[in-house]
Amino acid sequence: MVPKETPSPSVLNIERLSVSYRSGGSLQRAVSNVSLSIQPGEALGLVGESGSGKSSVALAALRYLPKHTQVEASALQFLGRDLRTLSAEELRRLRGDRIAAVYQHPGSALNPSLTIGRQITETIVRHRHASRGDAALQATDLLRRVRVADPERVLRLYPHELSGGMQQRANIAIAIALDPALLILDEPTTALDASVQSEIIAILDDLRRSHQTSILLISHDIDLVKRCCERVAVMQSGAIVEDGRARTLFDDPRHPYTNMLVRSIPTPAYTKRAGRLAEAGPSSIGGFKRVEVSSGSKISSNGRQPGAVLVCRDIRQSFGDQTVLHGVDLQIAAGETYGLIGESGSGKSTLAKIVAGLQAPVGGTVELSGQVAATRVERRRPDQRRDLQMVFQSPDRTLNPRQRISTILGRALRRLADLPRSAKAQRIPELLRSVRLSPQLAERKPGALSGGQRQRAAIARAFSGTPKLVVLDEPTSALDVSVQATVLNLLNDLQQRDETAYLFISHDLRVVRYMADRIGVLYRGHLVEEGSSDQIFAGPNHPYTEMLLAASSGDTDLAKPTSFASEIETQPSRGCAFAGRCPQAQPVCAEAEPPCRPVAGGHTIRCWQRGSP
Repeated sequence: MVPKETPSPSVLNIERLSVSYRSGGSLQRAVSNVSLSIQPGEALGLVGESGSGKSSVALAALRYLPKHTQVEASALQFLGRDLRTLSAEELRRLRGDRIAAVYQHPGSALNPSLTIGRQITETIVRHRHASRGDAALQATDLLRRVRVADPERVLRLYPHELSGGMQQRANIAIAIALDPALLILDEPTTALDASVQSEIIAILDDLRRSHQTSILLISHDIDLVKRCCERVAVMQSGAIVEDGRARTLFDDPRHPYTNMLVRSIPTPAYTKRAGRLAEAGPSSIGGFKRVEVSSGSKISSNGRQPGAVLVCRDIRQSFGDQTVLHGVDLQIAAGETYGLIGESGSGKSTLAKIVAGLQAPVGGTVELSGQVAATRVERRRPDQRRDLQMVFQSPDRTLNPRQRISTILGRALRRLADLPRSAKAQRIPELLRSVRLSPQLAERKPGALSGGQRQRAAIARAFSGTPKLVVLDEPTSALDVSVQATVLNLLNDLQQRDETAYLFISHDLRVVRYMADRIGVLYRGHLVEEGSSDQIFAGPNHPYTEMLLAASSGDTDLAKPTSFASEIETQPSRGCAFAGRCPQAQPVCAEAEPPCRPVAGGHTIRCWQRGSP
């Protein structure tokens, strides 16, 4: 009789996991009876709204939960080993060598006092006992794998000198440096643009195929989970309400909550001029409803007020010998949403900081409502500071971790809206409800909120006054799709009411398509294309814009890096900045900077091959 083979253990096996956090004198249940397993080389997606318990499951698997947390489970195993019985030293070795994690906010995961190169090489030296020289070579190769331009230079930089997307790519490079058996990704592509997201997906797929790396992907991005994972589990209020094969589940969801999540995603053909996005509501079937905008309230790009709220003239910026903005010109009218798109590191956030007065340019001017504004916010007039607000990519930059949400909002209401104490007490719950937060959260500190909840609190703070211009730098990147729909509808409602102008920066082109009246495409500090939302998405386009649109649509044939010369090129000293990646480049593209050529009706392309000469 031939003996049966003993099946290999699951990489991660969790059975009947429950997690409760102590709040005051009682325990608050965050996860309830969750069971899941991941096999070698398998990717499991865990989706759900912020606060649903997804991150608590990951922290339990890593044994990173606070000491006062109560954890109950029938099994909590990694490769057959009980994680609950490991010592602190055994856990440290396991986390660094066999289990790796990439978190939602890249800035908080990196040491601000060490260079990126030091942080990557330290991991390799400590766990692989490699020499510093060998570790440096591996670090350079790792940054190339996550498509960082000029990796040798980036290795010398500190985290604050990188954009959010660049920081996250550095985190992913650290995580994959040791080829872990299990990679836990908690909202890993929140800060990444569509083209880099496609490349990261390819990297993760290669890890699974060549190294049998297992992946637990936690995300509210349903399209990302569909592209990365074979199986998916949907969490609501701490429990798994539906699980199965990813494509089958999302194409034909059975649970009302899953159905609502799927139908809350913006589609490329749907814009704010057609109506509101779907939101969850008690009166709707399956938690879904759509409210159409009446013809009288549709937003028309031709009907906006002619006065420009923001004018940027010849904005230039450099860091050392690296030029990051090359003479950018743009203007935004009252009541208009200007979408700014481009890969991470293209200069979007740098331009936003210059507009907000958080960074001084080396050249050019910023005009607010027809008046030249000082380069630094502390030198601007009080009315200019009140009229311009900003929502950052990471809410941790906005919210004081030592203050309660009520104190943060109350201070903003006093400074921006000049409300008395009695009015503030009434207005704070209204602000929280407007971004779908419970008024009870007002007495909590930011650390007690999930990432999505913190971002919504930051948005509430920005709109506590009546700003004329709001700079929105990835405002919904940390939000799940249903809350994202609520926030986008809220932004449009405020715009309709107050003629607020938005500079809207996002890597999610579906969101930009829905929100923007006009769009600018930024590549390495050059504004390579500008036009109405309809013109940008209909084409013709700059070759770089074509790549972004293909990556966003999931068209792997058009978006794959090999179609755009995947080798990493340095910034050219002359000619077109995109020439090294452009499949249609001609000799003239490398010799002379292309002119800005008109296409039609305000649509311009900076390219030798496109537009009218």
